[in-house]
Amino acid sequence: MAPALLLVPAALASFILAFGTGVEFVRFTSLRPLLGGIPESGSPDARQGWLAALKDRSVLASLAWDLGLLLLFVGQHSLMATETVKAWTSQYFGVLQRSLYVACTALALQVYYHVLGLGEPLALKSPRALRLFSHLRHPVCVELLTVLWVVPTLGTDRLLLALLLTLYLGLAHGLDQQDLRYLRAQLQRKLHLLSRPQDGETE
Repeated sequence: MAPALLLVPAALASFILAFGTGVEFVRFTSLRPLLGGIPESGSPDARQGWLAALKDRSVLASLAWDLGLLLLFVGQHSLMATETVKAWTSQYFGVLQRSLYVACTALALQVYYHVLGLGEPLALKSPRALRLFSHLRHPVCVELLTVLWVVPTLGTDRLLLALLLTLYLGLAHGLDQQDLRYLRAQLQRKLHLLSRPQDGETE
């Protein structure tokens, strides 16, 4: 039982690393920094901009770095997914094989973020947002509780796990009036953005 329990922190650390990397990837691929300030596609300014960029050696060097980093991710992701590598890692790492795969994938992406100089995602959040995050658990915890409780039968060990995690998540979830005002303001802001007419549309 004890050796099996030692696998839990390793698997949990792999999950946290992969989840954080996914969050950073979503932020990096946001359409706002990609589309902001770029001329309309097909316009003369856009074509001239592409031609000038392709003649700039610094731009080409950056593209070469990007290509190499993307190939690092694709190569690692594909190589570790082959049956030969999976058999080898399963032989030496056992049930941690999948955790090792996920951790290596996340590390490959972290190298990409580091080279590009991308900072910590939470550093870009406002103090009010950080305060909110400290008072709640991630919504995925609702899914976890559903998986734990919605079963035909509950064994003693599963019941203990479900009770303790429910208590932990409940006690850790403590929104106050300031958090609720922040959430209400964010909701109103998003509704206002969605209600605005898009470019080219008339009311």
